Amino acid sequence: MLKSKLFREVFYQSRLPQVIGPIDMKYTMVNNAFCDFIGYTRSELELVDVQKVSHQDDFEQDLLQLQRLLSGEISEYEMEKRYYHKNGSIKVGRLIVSMIKDEECQEKFILAQIYDLTEKKQIEEDVRKSEEKYRLLAENSSDIINLHHIDGTYLYVSPSAKTILGYEAEELLGRSPFEFIHPEDGVEIYKLQNEISPSKPIVIATYRMKKKDGSMVWLESTIKMVFDEDEVPSKLISVSRDIQKRLETNALLRKSEKLAVVGQMAAAVAHEIRNPLTPIKGFMQVVQSGGVMNPEYTGIILDEIKRIEGIISEFLAIAKPQNQRKEHVSVDKMIRQVIQLLTPQAMIENKEVNYYRNEGLLNDYIIGDLNSLKQVFLNILQ
Repeated sequence: MLKSKLFREVFYQSRLPQVIGPIDMKYTMVNNAFCDFIGYTRSELELVDVQKVSHQDDFEQDLLQLQRLLSGEISEYEMEKRYYHKNGSIKVGRLIVSMIKDEECQEKFILAQIYDLTEKKQIEEDVRKSEEKYRLLAENSSDIINLHHIDGTYLYVSPSAKTILGYEAEELLGRSPFEFIHPEDGVEIYKLQNEISPSKPIVIATYRMKKKDGSMVWLESTIKMVFDEDEVPSKLISVSRDIQKRLETNALLRKSEKLAVVGQMAAAVAHEIRNPLTPIKGFMQVVQSGGVMNPEYTGIILDEIKRIEGIISEFLAIAKPQNQRKEHVSVDKMIRQVIQLLTPQAMIENKEVNYYRNEGLLNDYIIGDLNSLKQVFLNILQ
């Protein structure tokens, strides 16, 4: 068929699958690379119709383009075509068909060359399925899954942002999270973000974020830095969840624990109040029976009443819920008040609380919430 010896050698030795035939395509020649590509031997292919090894949809398109080539409408064509391998699998190739001329015999031939795309297509399909799987997880997760530029700007936001923050995902794209993070928390988040490194690629942050309606919600975010092969930061991934209910539950638990401690103290406090009531009751009975009230007795009664007031005031301060208020607190005075509260319970349990103060301290004041600090020391001493 081919007169040119050089062309035949190039054709048969080429690693690129090739098929060649005269314009009428009454017969064709295939090289070894094509046999390997399709899984048939050369002798088997002589008995197999080309339509049998071609995907039906692609064969019709190939035939249409071939007719245009033979009519002179086009000089060559290129298309993606599927073939049936002998083992039943589908091979995908980039088919390039052109008209060539053998200079020795001055005869024209149809040359088809195939670039094997099967592996590339399989990789693309695997990537597509993987992306689809992870997108399905991201879009149906109750947490907000985000992809950020290195400066934090949103590149991708999962739909759960609508449920938690009230924003459509598209409303956040291209914007910085710091536009929505509470200013008091933003500084800490910025510090944590700067701590990320190849040795510490993940940090966890808790902060308040503004919702679309203007209210604030507490979020907990796991932030991970993605590094390239040179360990240069390229992207940020964050997974954020609403912890508002969890914080509220923890607050209720703390209040419950606080009330439990107060309940344990109640019996001891009642016993302690009963002690100063004894002399008050005795002196009042003396007066009721017509006796003369000695001024010394009056002083004792007033001292005992003040003692009762002090015990009740301290007990109520611990028991009733109050908003936190930071102020200057004397540590020495606070601890003495706590010990005063616990002394009755210690006496009932036949225990003693000893307190020693470093007299060399010039200033024992700190900034804090008095009632919260008292609660801490009550828990410790309990």
